[in-house]
Amino acid sequence: MKKNKKDLPVGVPEENVYENTHVLLYVFYAIAVASVILLLANQ
Repeated sequence: MKKNKKDLPVGVPEENVYENTHVLLYVFYAIAVASVILLLANQ
């Protein structure tokens, strides 16, 4: 679902609208899950 330029708030360039989840978000979730698993395994 693409947004029209008129739907954006004032001062927000069109390039700042993301349609997909960023790759780094998946990396951070993987690190968080791995750290919780390590913490639980080393009790």
